[in-house]
Amino acid sequence: MRHLVVKNHIINEANLIEVKKDDRVLRLEEYIGNPVWKNWVYCLSHDTLAEGWIPRAYLKDIGDESILLEDYCSKELAVTVGDVVELVKFINSWAYCIHEKSGNAGWLPLESLEPIFM
Repeated sequence: MRHLVVKNHIINEANLIEVKKDDRVLRLEEYIGNPVWKNWVYCLSHDTLAEGWIPRAYLKDIGDESILLEDYCSKELAVTVGDVVELVKFINSWAYCIHEKSGNAGWLPLESLEPIFM
């Protein structure tokens, strides 16, 4: 579904993590804070040593570690007010979108978007 960007979003790639289904990660921290953004887990990839936030629903816990249930990349999408994106999926108050003009893809906070009804 097409969405209009109503709030600018600047990319934060300080903690970019990309993992594949069945990869193992070490769970370092459960997100505590804004209840709108609950169910995120800060993880360390065994293969790449990359760190980043992963949705809890993508993880199957085994002791202190987890196995990924599907591919995941935490790359965010830079947008400005007035841009149009196609919402592909959403989880934990974030949406995975494709920018209509550039074709770039990444995550955006749902609060930055409004549906376009036609």
